[in-house]
Amino acid sequence: MELNQWVDELFEVFDVDKDGVISRSEFVELIDVLLQDKGIRMCETIFHRFDKNHDNSISKSELKEMVIELAL
Repeated sequence: MELNQWVDELFEVFDVDKDGVISRSEFVELIDVLLQDKGIRMCETIFHRFDKNHDNSISKSELKEMVIELAL
């Protein structure tokens, strides 16, 4: 599967309220799925690292950067 398609699908699944961004609670669920055994302890640090504009949400481009860095 192509990276952009994978990110689009992840975004669609985890943007539960369909507001176009990944909220903090949606992000916790996403990280739980992506990191599994590494645990949720890392969520706050990771969220702040990839929330580049500090708006307390993760945009699709921020999610893409996170996936590239953490999952590939």
